[in-house]
Amino acid sequence: MFYKKYLKIKEKNNSHVCVGLDSDYKKISNEEKDLYKRIYDFNKDIVEKTNKHVCCYKLNSAFYEKAGVEGMKAMEDTVNYIKENTEIPIILDVKRSDILNTAKAYADYFVDKLQADSVTLNPLMGRDSITPYLEKKVHVFILVLTSNPSASDFIMKNDLYIDLTNFSQVLNKEFENQVGIVVGATNDKFKEINKINENMIYLIPGIGAQGGDLKKVLEQVKDKEFVINSSRGVIFSEDPKKSVIELKNNINGGL
Repeated sequence: MFYKKYLKIKEKNNSHVCVGLDSDYKKISNEEKDLYKRIYDFNKDIVEKTNKHVCCYKLNSAFYEKAGVEGMKAMEDTVNYIKENTEIPIILDVKRSDILNTAKAYADYFVDKLQADSVTLNPLMGRDSITPYLEKKVHVFILVLTSNPSASDFIMKNDLYIDLTNFSQVLNKEFENQVGIVVGATNDKFKEINKINENMIYLIPGIGAQGGDLKKVLEQVKDKEFVINSSRGVIFSEDPKKSVIELKNNINGGL
């Protein structure tokens, strides 16, 4: 299960860093290779350079879906490579939400086929869009408060993020340690959410390219379990290993 794997590798690597493999093929060089090889080899190289310094990897399916069949195969093979060569848990960032029957079909693919350790889900269609994953004993990260500016359109209105945190906490009590929450680094609502969050892991995007303040975030979540995600800031940097070590050290120094 994600929770146990996360605790083990966090301790081993002394890291709260999640590297997001948002491997947009349009930003990957070496066009002499076919599309599958470009994406898969790029991911393999990132994993080889960073696996001693992270606590999880997150693959955003959008960047693989946009590459079609070759991209989806690269995503599947990347998951297999990480599982075969490391102990690091994998989050599939898919943000799915659908009726029960369709949610079950998604879960069959992401959980049974790909063997994800955790999956990101949009909760706005309610409980039956989430439980097919939990019943398969997989961990989920529920979107509570996202890092994009348009979060103000709905999630921030009428404190919907508070309702979503309560909803997630209730599920986590029923399905012990199987629920975490996504809360973006670009907001200042962690203290409010902390009052509800008993033991759910935070998945925190928004540091780096989106402008989240790492120091402020750490001040608010230091007493909780948390994962700081960095995607573009690591994988497309000049030196991914150096970048991930720098982020890891900045987090640990802030704690």
